[in-house]
Amino acid sequence: MAEDAEVPGNRAPLYWGLAFVTAMFGAGFGARFAGLGGIWTMLVMLPPMLLLIPLVRSTERGGDFGGCTSPALKKYNRRGLIWAFSYVGALFFAISVNKAWQPEGPLLWLIAVLPALPIVYFVWSLHRYLVEETDEYLRMRYVGQALFGLGLLLIVATVWGFLESFKVVPHVESWMVVPVWAIGLGLAQIAQRVRGS
Repeated sequence: MAEDAEVPGNRAPLYWGLAFVTAMFGAGFGARFAGLGGIWTMLVMLPPMLLLIPLVRSTERGGDFGGCTSPALKKYNRRGLIWAFSYVGALFFAISVNKAWQPEGPLLWLIAVLPALPIVYFVWSLHRYLVEETDEYLRMRYVGQALFGLGLLLIVATVWGFLESFKVVPHVESWMVVPVWAIGLGLAQIAQRVRGS
């Protein structure tokens, strides 16, 4: 797939997205099945993470072709890549250091909070995009996608919370809110692409 224009209807972002999700889940299950931990799991997860780069590029090319991109959106996409790689790196670093050193006190607090710092950067980058975006249509489009992600998160968290309260399902860690929101954002983006709006 040399050029995205060769893909009918410019479906390249969808194909890259499916490749990314499949590779991430495959690598995660593979690492767990093989009993890998710490740095080895990170090394297995890194190649699928690299699929984010062609995903972002193909999305931008499709947006350029359809007139649905802007300099602010491209900056946001670059910040998104920084956030994603920083998050994975910080997460695996914190897990590895915690396992190897088993720290206590303030150092443990610092290591535990480390993976959350890229999320702070992510929230800042969302805000920056909405401030920097001069195209009202693109801004409103993204706000709609983000609200869909938030709505999905609220529904999933509420339903799961009640199921958990009644001991029907196991406890899920609260850091899962970001992946659930991101899945909702991605689904909204796919839906808008399919509808052509």
